[in-house]
Amino acid sequence: MELRILVWHWIMAYIYMDESGDLTFNTKYWSKFFVITFLVAKSEKETEIIMKNFYKWTNWRWRTIKWAFFHSTKESNRSIKRILDLTSRRDMNIVSIVSNKNNINKQYKDDVHKLYSWLAWELLQQCEKRWFLGAWKHYFVLSRKETNQNLKEKFINYLSNSHSDLLDIDISIDIPQHKKGLEIVDACSHAIFRKFENWDLDLYSVIKNKIILEKQIFN
Repeated sequence: MELRILVWHWIMAYIYMDESGDLTFNTKYWSKFFVITFLVAKSEKETEIIMKNFYKWTNWRWRTIKWAFFHSTKESNRSIKRILDLTSRRDMNIVSIVSNKNNINKQYKDDVHKLYSWLAWELLQQCEKRWFLGAWKHYFVLSRKETNQNLKEKFINYLSNSHSDLLDIDISIDIPQHKKGLEIVDACSHAIFRKFENWDLDLYSVIKNKIILEKQIFN
């Protein structure tokens, strides 16, 4: 995807991270792709407005979210598309890194913790070089979900121990109920994943205008 040039004038940048697909290599049920996605917003209020409007929409249709928080794999396309549509209208951007698991080097297959940290760090570097570090303060939030929890904790340790001097970012792991941006980035990552995994552009097309980087590796 062609890189778009942006000028950031934000005082703060909130970066919400989530992933789609799996890092399993030893079963026939693995996904073909693994995607890490960042949603970058200028304030938490932006993400709260999106989810507030979304829940108003769901109540009007006499339905409720099936789980304690919105998770794309548990919800209908209609609900996911609603969140993505609301996101496409706000002042925020999406960046992602997409890895073709069939072509991943054996050294990474043997150490998924290393692979996860490398992928997330590569995407963070791409952002650091080009965009949001023009902001004065940065908050990096990962989701405290059961999936890949250990991988995320090791990634934070990797950042803290190896790159603490490069980025001035407050890093935290939280739950989607507290950080609405995590629910939104879940939907965004799901849409990008489906584009590559299933050649399905139905959801992707809704947020295409907000995707400023889609880096493909191991092609």
